[in-house]
Amino acid sequence: MPSSSYVDLTSNVGTPKAVGPLSQTPRSYKPPIRSSTLTGLSTQSFKIGHQRVNIDVDIANSKIEGFTEITVVPFVSSLKSIKLDCRELKIKDIYINGSRHTNYIYNDKLYINDEKYFEEGINQRVYNVYYIYSDEVTIHQHHLLRQKLVAIFGETNYDPRISLSESSGNTEELHIIFPDNLKLELTDVNSLHTPGSLPGTMTPLHLKSKATLNEVYTPVNIKIEYEVVNPRNGLNFFTLGEKSSWHVYTTNSDYNISTSSWVPCLDNLFDRSTWSIEVSIPRTVKDIGNPRIIGSKQAQMKLNQLEDDRSDIEDEDVDLSVCSGDFNNVKETPHPIDLSKKVVSWAIFNPVCAHHVGWAVGCFESFVLSDFSQGADDEEEATSDEVEKQANSPITVYCLPEHLEMAKNTCVVVSKAMDFYSREFGSFPFSSYSLVFVKDSLSPSNNFAGLSVFGNQVLYPSDLMEPIFSSTELISESISSQWSGINIIPQTFNDIWCTVGIARFMSFQFIRSLMGSNQYRYKIKQQIDQIVREDVGKKPIALQYFRFPVSSMDLSYIKLKAPIVLFILDKRMTKTDKSFGLSRVLPKLFLQAMSGDLPNGTLSTSHFQYTCEKVNRNRLESFFKQWVYGAGTPVFNISQKFNKKRNVIEMSIRQIQHTESKVVHPKPESFINDSISYLDDELTYPVQSVFTGPMTIRVHEADGTPYEHIVDLKEGHTKLDVHYNSKTRKKKKDESGESGVIFSKLGNVLERKRDISEWNFSDWDKREEENDAFEWIRVDVDFEWIAKFNIKQPDYMYASQLQYDRDVEAQYEATKFFGNIEKPLAVHATVLTRTIMDSRYFYGVRVAAAKALAKLSNEKNNYFGVNYLIKIYRELFCFPSSSIPLSNDFNDFGKAFLQKEIPTILSNVRNEDGEVPITIKNLLLNLLKYNDNSNNSFQDCYYISDLLVALTDSIVKGTTPSFSTSLGVRDVSDFDKTVIEELERIQKMDEWVPSYQFIISTTAIRSKVKLALFGKLDLKFEDLLYYTIPKFHYAIRLEAFKGLFLLGGLKNKSILEYFLSTCLLEGSSIKFRSYLIIILLDSICVCALRGSPIALDDPEFKSYEKLSGSSSTDKNGTNLVIIEEASTSEMDNMRDKFARETIKGAIEILRRDYGIGEGLRNTFWELIHSSLISIYDKRGIFLICQVLYEEIDSFIVKVPIPCLPTSEFNKKIVAKNMGNGKLVFKREGRFKIQLSSRKIIPVPEVKPVKPKPVIEEEVAKVEPKLKLNFSLKPAEPKKKSISKKPLVIIDKSKGFNIKFKLPAAKLSKVVLRGSTVTFKFSNDFKSRLSRSILPPAPALRYIRILTKEKKIFASSEPFPENVSNSSSQPDLHSQTEQLVDLVSSSSSDPISSPKIKSEEAPNPNKRPTSSISRSPSPFSTSPSPFTIKKAKSNVYIHGKGAEKDKEEKTSVKVSPPIVPAEVPAEVPAEVPVSTTSSTTTPAPVKHVQEKKPVLKLKLNLKK
Repeated sequence: MPSSSYVDLTSNVGTPKAVGPLSQTPRSYKPPIRSSTLTGLSTQSFKIGHQRVNIDVDIANSKIEGFTEITVVPFVSSLKSIKLDCRELKIKDIYINGSRHTNYIYNDKLYINDEKYFEEGINQRVYNVYYIYSDEVTIHQHHLLRQKLVAIFGETNYDPRISLSESSGNTEELHIIFPDNLKLELTDVNSLHTPGSLPGTMTPLHLKSKATLNEVYTPVNIKIEYEVVNPRNGLNFFTLGEKSSWHVYTTNSDYNISTSSWVPCLDNLFDRSTWSIEVSIPRTVKDIGNPRIIGSKQAQMKLNQLEDDRSDIEDEDVDLSVCSGDFNNVKETPHPIDLSKKVVSWAIFNPVCAHHVGWAVGCFESFVLSDFSQGADDEEEATSDEVEKQANSPITVYCLPEHLEMAKNTCVVVSKAMDFYSREFGSFPFSSYSLVFVKDSLSPSNNFAGLSVFGNQVLYPSDLMEPIFSSTELISESISSQWSGINIIPQTFNDIWCTVGIARFMSFQFIRSLMGSNQYRYKIKQQIDQIVREDVGKKPIALQYFRFPVSSMDLSYIKLKAPIVLFILDKRMTKTDKSFGLSRVLPKLFLQAMSGDLPNGTLSTSHFQYTCEKVNRNRLESFFKQWVYGAGTPVFNISQKFNKKRNVIEMSIRQIQHTESKVVHPKPESFINDSISYLDDELTYPVQSVFTGPMTIRVHEADGTPYEHIVDLKEGHTKLDVHYNSKTRKKKKDESGESGVIFSKLGNVLERKRDISEWNFSDWDKREEENDAFEWIRVDVDFEWIAKFNIKQPDYMYASQLQYDRDVEAQYEATKFFGNIEKPLAVHATVLTRTIMDSRYFYGVRVAAAKALAKLSNEKNNYFGVNYLIKIYRELFCFPSSSIPLSNDFNDFGKAFLQKEIPTILSNVRNEDGEVPITIKNLLLNLLKYNDNSNNSFQDCYYISDLLVALTDSIVKGTTPSFSTSLGVRDVSDFDKTVIEELERIQKMDEWVPSYQFIISTTAIRSKVKLALFGKLDLKFEDLLYYTIPKFHYAIRLEAFKGLFLLGGLKNKSILEYFLSTCLLEGSSIKFRSYLIIILLDSICVCALRGSPIALDDPEFKSYEKLSGSSSTDKNGTNLVIIEEASTSEMDNMRDKFARETIKGAIEILRRDYGIGEGLRNTFWELIHSSLISIYDKRGIFLICQVLYEEIDSFIVKVPIPCLPTSEFNKKIVAKNMGNGKLVFKREGRFKIQLSSRKIIPVPEVKPVKPKPVIEEEVAKVEPKLKLNFSLKPAEPKKKSISKKPLVIIDKSKGFNIKFKLPAAKLSKVVLRGSTVTFKFSNDFKSRLSRSILPPAPALRYIRILTKEKKIFASSEPFPENVSNSSSQPDLHSQTEQLVDLVSSSSSDPISSPKIKSEEAPNPNKRPTSSISRSPSPFSTSPSPFTIKKAKSNVYIHGKGAEKDKEEKTSVKVSPPIVPAEVPAEVPAEVPVSTTSSTTTPAPVKHVQEKKPVLKLKLNLKK
């Protein structure tokens, strides 16, 4: 196993948790709302052996009714209860081992606007924080509601600043308590058998795995009867349109909350069991909503009707089917009591978690894909083994009747993918595999054990080419997830990168075999570049911060980086000898999962690293530390120089990623996540300064032979010498007489003189090329790094690399170099133009060359690159010498993608004023106006959509609109009007002849909104509102709502109320409702970074007042200082623009501009309390509320006081904390305050040699009791007082308001227990408060020292002069007591206190101390805080050596009267305080430490 390092420790701890909700202790770090659970293996002392589900699906009423039987296998005999996850359910009955059981608790806090909350609040007069129409609780208390739902929305991310606590990773709403008479006896694990298995068979592997305990006890059978009505999570009823299209299916895009929303279970990824499922459904479409119970009139009428006209009924009725994960073992039986229903049952014998149990019911058409694919594939002949394999694992596809043809076209690659995975990575883990395409699915795919549920947005017809890549990748990834993701699951959420990365890595391997190596390497290169751009300020893939509940839509960054990390890991593993890379690791992992060697089928990062090291026979600790537990990507600056004398190439490789200052500006798509990270002060991971590992350098030498050199990078700066192998001179490429030319050149088109003259081409200077000893140098040719490389070599070397290198990534890098060149030349444009015109290049390289050609164009070079690009487009896709396009022909996919991309590239070319050249505008308008697709065999809807976007971008100036004034038309030219007219024409045509998924109409609405924002179009809000009505497709309605929000609807209460009614009250689909909320959140993110117009602002914003006269003293909440001459709206907009460049400024401006809107407040408050939205949607609402509104932990509670007679008014109102957020207010008698005393008990010193001294008397010192007397009558003034102003004031005019006036200090803690209030202060304040309460002690100015007697006496008065040494000893001793008593009793108002008397034998060996203490022992060694120095005092010295002692400088320390450690704060105007102490004989005394006294306010009310 790998050695334990820091990264290993952080990996093994899993996903830790905090103990509770938000801490109230003020500190710089603010932890997020966290739950008390740990997302890891369950800590309950039992395991579920088998679960049976029997449900009746009522599609007409969106209802499920049934029961589930759970077989619980205890691990301990003391198991008294179990906790299950379930929500949105109604529990009817619970049975334990066949006996009805009522001792259970069902606490579902998710749906907080249940009727019972309001009824209890009205009847019991209880204040409810859930009350939606409260005047006291506002949107600023949204976090309090989230804390109530902390089991669902609490975060479980790893943070070393928060203490860890391990617990179950479930929500656990259902708590079942076992009866007392239930006895659990020890049982042999081998004798167990689940209800789903046959007696005598082997025990399932999940019960005998290494993760379980050795001892198991008697299984307990629990039966739960329940029902579900209108679920919003985990189950989707589609009941729109005709009954033939009604269907219902399960979803699991949200982790740990999906399956438990329709069946009680342990809903996590780590508790696995076998399953048996029985589903009762209507027989046919006509039976939906028409039950026929046996013996009823409806059943008899139906039988008579069947006998009369059986043939017609069979033609009209269509049977309903059930899609399950085990197609081979599905059984259909008639319903026992209902003639209109049938029972479909199947079993899952492989242990899977509840999250991966799914099904679908509907009127589906089905076909077996193996037969379909064999007829369609004529190129390959299946062998007998492959046919047998297909027969063992059949693939069945289900879809609605209208989607049958598209399903056949979409699933044409499924059989090939299944065969590829089975051949490369092992057999399919389940008995069969099914695909079903449904409507209204929010997530594109939901993957279950043996079943994948896809949304209909994945389907595409055969005459559409754009969705080929995305749909194929999605389906292939869903199939690979059956191996990694379902059969193998992550051990914690921090290990989810392993399963996601393995599934996508497998998908990439299939894409390479299906689409070729060029497409595969081009995709890898694009993803590497995307990671380099995005991995700035990101967290490591193994230490991600998740927002809970985790959704599959949150894993976009992991899906991007994890497969690329595995890709470079595979490349590095295959570098070593005798290693097969991940092609050997992955089958080994799948084999371990099947054999039980992988505990519970869970895969952790440490185990994956261990398996890779075992296969590779090499340590991989540094690799995982850099790429898995580390953040950032390296940036290399590489320079080279040929040394002719040594015949070597001197290279320098320097890493500069830690020196580059990458400023990350907030983006709308990640604004919420970045804001939460900033507000919660999440951990940030710096970019590593040095990345280590091997790098392959390929040098193409003069003879054209490539030589590879491997260098191991271990430092930030590496120098190396690459030996030069060729001894011949560099060959000239233009030598035509040489036979057998080894160079096979690309881009050698348009080389005739006529073409060169027509295109105005130029060529390289051959003298420069002949001086170099090699052609070009490439770095990291084997894709072993996720990095950015800046190689310093001449431009003609990049031209050779583009023309002669066969690797797609090498050609792609060369085109990027020419696009980033500072001073472009005509020869650079020539190379790029020939690259585009040469059809032998991969289409991705041609598109990259077109982007580079547009990028090197500017006003200084007269846009010569754009002129080439326009000429290329006219040459390829237009009539000769014309800008009129030819009829579309998409048979050549590479040429078609180039035709689609060039208009978008041209629309991004702008001059210094931000405008697009007129030649480009005219070309784009002609392309849209004269587009002809009549002779094309493919649809052109995506092409028209791209043209609309390009044409819209070409007529707007800049990229960000300005909202200094309200919306209005300004600077509209004739060309702009022509574009708007063409836009209207295209939109109307799409309404008459709809395009694929109405893509043209949605793009047209989006373009109109953009033109309105830039002042090019007078878009009426009524027009957008018209497109939001239900008759339009949901995509059009969503785009119209987003346009309303971007145009200022977020500040308009009426628009937000209309949005809210559409979202909650309209009987639309769940998908449309979820997308509406997503549109709202996205619009807020866009407006937070770009602003919005003020045309629709409500009065509370005062937008027009600010516009007319803005104040220069307004604070924008940022640290930016802008010197301005006048305060104008333009300067305010400029200030806000600079502030929005940072996440802090964007949050503050968002709160300033949108936080005060009543419409937005009401909308979010309604959505938080609504039970009509899903948990994922509610999570998004909570997150945006945290960004938009400041969290306030307090709110005002108004409690009515009943009317009482006047005589009762002298009693006080007392608040008592009952716990759990309950306060009780009642009237009681007077207040009483008692101060617990501090006891100091002298203890004799124990010495083993000397005998123990005898203590005659020990009296504990009693501290003064401070009492507070409160009364409604005015207190009589006393003679003596410490302070003029009282510290406690009682005001009867304000409803018996009690005010405590405390000195200036900060309270450390306030504790309320019953009627006792305790105020605790900081230590530095105690002495100051004691001096304000106790009178000052008189100064001890006179001291007498008796050297012979070894005694010291102190007094505030002079000593008598006639005291002798011999006769005054007893008198002095009594005088000392008298003096000390005098000093102690010098308080203004003494009270009696018992004296402490203790006599011990004097110690002759003990030296006299120079301080006198007013503790029970005057010679105590305890330090005293007071020191008297340089005071005028008379010192009397008796005995020998008096003169010598007099010369010494003496420092006398005097301790004040003993003051309690905890000084009370609430002291009345007159507090009698007195302390009395007496001297004792010097003896070693030990002080017993006791608890510090605290002030207690006792509120006693008497009738």
